[in-house]
Amino acid sequence: MLSNNIAKPKAHVCPHQISFILDNWIRRLIQPPVKIIGPYIQEGNTVIDMGCGPGYFTIDMARMVGAKGKVIAVDIQTKMLERVRKKAQKHGLAERIVYHIADSDHIGLNQTADFILAYYMIHETPDMMNILQELKNLLKDGGKMLVVEPKMHVGRPAFEKMIQIAAGIGLKAVAYPKGKGGRCVVWAI
Repeated sequence: MLSNNIAKPKAHVCPHQISFILDNWIRRLIQPPVKIIGPYIQEGNTVIDMGCGPGYFTIDMARMVGAKGKVIAVDIQTKMLERVRKKAQKHGLAERIVYHIADSDHIGLNQTADFILAYYMIHETPDMMNILQELKNLLKDGGKMLVVEPKMHVGRPAFEKMIQIAAGIGLKAVAYPKGKGGRCVVWAI
């Protein structure tokens, strides 16, 4: 049995009041969403933006999945989801997005997805093994999950421990892409 020692930090999430630091033109120059997630999303897909925040990736995901696809924007802060909804309406993409409020320790979705993005959020969860198991259960056969963790918060040993935990529950690391903005892994089942 794998230990989950690194998975129970005091949860800290970016408060909605300062969410502008998560979605601005400077970040778009440094971390362009289409470059980061484009290789994993096809038209007609169902995708989950786990810990979507103010929708930095959500809006581009909605464009990529097209009219027949769906994006499930998941966050634990209602105010973040409200920001995503307003942006989606502004861009004419609201009908492609489902907004889901999660608990800090339970996602609570029963929808499967072709692609899941967990960008800078796994380290913020109180029980990493539980969240990874839930995410695995949400992934369709043949689907992929991209996890990116910030190097400033997640050191190499902690990242390797996360990979170990994921392997222990049946997630297979299929790639370690570069240029995604942090420590990255792509998982499949």
